[in-house]
Amino acid sequence: MNGTMADAVIYEQPLHELTRVCLRLEQLFFQLDHYLKDETHFGTRSVITAIINILHLLDRPDLKAKLAKELSHQISALLQLEDTPEIDKEKLNVILHQLNDLVRCFIDSSGKIGQPLRELELLNNLRLHLASAGGGCSFDIPVYHYWLAQPFQTRQETIKSWLEEFSKIRLAIDLLLKLTREGARIQSKTAEHGFYQELLDPQANLRLVRVAVPNNIAAYPEVSVGRHFLSVRFYNPTIHERPTQSAQDIAFGISYCNV
Repeated sequence: MNGTMADAVIYEQPLHELTRVCLRLEQLFFQLDHYLKDETHFGTRSVITAIINILHLLDRPDLKAKLAKELSHQISALLQLEDTPEIDKEKLNVILHQLNDLVRCFIDSSGKIGQPLRELELLNNLRLHLASAGGGCSFDIPVYHYWLAQPFQTRQETIKSWLEEFSKIRLAIDLLLKLTREGARIQSKTAEHGFYQELLDPQANLRLVRVAVPNNIAAYPEVSVGRHFLSVRFYNPTIHERPTQSAQDIAFGISYCNV
C-alpha cells in the first residue's frame, strides 16, 4: 500500500455497538439518497422501506443517551487539540458548536428519535405488512396504493417532510463517523499466506478498524477482533461454494480508529 486508501476496497469492522448502529444507519441514509431520485413508484417503495428500517434501528430507548455520551467523548478529544498550531481553529469551533448542539438536542428531547413518524397510521400499517415477503400490495393497504399513484412531486413533498425528523440523527451519524474515520492513519501490513495477526492494546478504546485492499487483489478479508488480538484472514472470492483461505502474501492497509 502507498499509505492511502485510494484505489482500494474498504472493509470496516465496528468494535463498538454504537458504531455498528451508526454504520447501518449511514448505509440506509445513502440508500434513501439514491432512491429519492427515482420517480417511479418502485423508487418510492424503496424509500419507504428504508425509512421503516431506519425507524427500526432508532427504536432502542437508550440510543439518545449513548449518542450524547459518544458526542461528548468527541468534544473532549477535540478540545485537547485546541492549542495545536496546525489546527484550523475556525473549522474546529464549527464542529464543536455542532457537537454541543446535538448533545443538548438528544438530552433535552423527549420520546424516541423520529417519534412523530411512529404515530403516522400509514407507516404503522406498512411496518406490519412489509415484514412479510411481498407485503404492501394494493389489497393489503389500499390507501398506500392510492398514494403511490399520485404525481412524483406530491409523494416527494410528503417524504421530505418526514425526513426532517431524521435531520439531527443524520448529522450526528455523519459527524461521528467522519471524526472516527479521519482520526486514524493508514498503516501498511502484509498477510503472509493470507493471514495477519497482531496484539492489541486493551486500553486503546478502538471504535472501528478499516482494512483497505487494493482493487487488483482478488481476495477479501474477514476481520476478527478480541480484547487482546486482531486477526485478518483473506479468502478467495466465490459465490458458488465454500470460500478457501488465500495462500498468497497479500499487502493491505489498516487503520485503527478510536476516540
